[in-house]
Amino acid sequence: MKCGNCKDKKGAALDIGRPLELYDGRWCCPRCKKDIFPEKNCEFVIDAENRELFVRSEEAYYKWLTSTNEAKAIRFKYLDKALNLCSEAAFALHPAALMRMGYYYENGYMDSSKSLKDRWNAAYRYYKAVCYNVNSNVRTSAEKDPSKEGQFGDALTEIKLECAVRLAAMLDNPPKEVIDRIKKDKFDGYSNINELKNDIYAKIKALGGEYKSEASKEIKVNETNNSDFAFSVWRSCFDEERAPLFAVFRLSASEAKDFLSGKGEFSVLKKISRDTYLKIAQADANGGIGPHGFETKKNLAAVTEYVGKIPSYGIYMMIFNGKGRHRYLKKHQISKIAECLGKDNDEYLRRLIRKKHYNSSVFYDDDIYIFKDKHASVKKAVEKFIKDVCEEN
Repeated sequence: MKCGNCKDKKGAALDIGRPLELYDGRWCCPRCKKDIFPEKNCEFVIDAENRELFVRSEEAYYKWLTSTNEAKAIRFKYLDKALNLCSEAAFALHPAALMRMGYYYENGYMDSSKSLKDRWNAAYRYYKAVCYNVNSNVRTSAEKDPSKEGQFGDALTEIKLECAVRLAAMLDNPPKEVIDRIKKDKFDGYSNINELKNDIYAKIKALGGEYKSEASKEIKVNETNNSDFAFSVWRSCFDEERAPLFAVFRLSASEAKDFLSGKGEFSVLKKISRDTYLKIAQADANGGIGPHGFETKKNLAAVTEYVGKIPSYGIYMMIFNGKGRHRYLKKHQISKIAECLGKDNDEYLRRLIRKKHYNSSVFYDDDIYIFKDKHASVKKAVEKFIKDVCEEN
């Protein structure tokens, strides 16, 4: 992928490879740290390279769909291949790949360790980037015949229309956290959700489509099972390509028991270690943190003992992963991040909890690295990160 802000010696946009992918769905340049997610006036591109990536991605996804008789491990390799190839094509601004990324996030294929809210927000971002794009055509390097230029223009309109329809459908069934935010303040520049929905209905009509308006209908709220979500994050800690750094949860007593005593290859009891561990605090009757604060659990014995002592009001829990695949941070920097999160009686964790950043966002090394200046300390980067996340609401 190229960054328009970073130039080579000849003044051309610099190829940066894979961008930073932040928890809120943004893409940022790993060099200049600026937001490079496709804007409404960006030029979509289809060339030989990203066309091949997208075609191979679709083939792998088809194999995933049709390989129900194969071993689960083999099937998931097909899906992983489809997602990775589609990501590369999307980073190269292939419009159909951008739409497919929205689909993958919407349906929980992409970044399954993300919360429902963050996956919904990412899908929203991808769909909107396509359907609100002002260009009516695509730049191609393979097509030299001007008479064929309008052919993909028609296809682009169809892609935009599908994205707009999917956006409208998503707004009929958003997660609770999104509804809470829309009720609390403006969302994406719109004063309320009906204004947003009506704007999308108008976009659908402008693209030649139809959608049954349900702006007056009561929205169905999509709920999440927190123990399932926590396990999904825990499982992804052992991903060899891209693994989360940490996430914070609030679990009821029954959810905590399900998560801590779960069975399977990736259960906490089998995988907990000095590098991938938990910090747990009792929740009190008022939703605060109990008087004993956070306790660190780094081995099977500590978790097994705690399962029999889970408090009736549930727990607050942080999963911290110092072992997984972290592209931008060295091991000593990860240790420093863990130290920073725990300083002053876990003040940063407590601040995230006070701002209700639990059961919602999963943070990766990208999210810290974006705040890491060349000569600044990791401590300063963590401080900036916490401030930015807590000011989001």
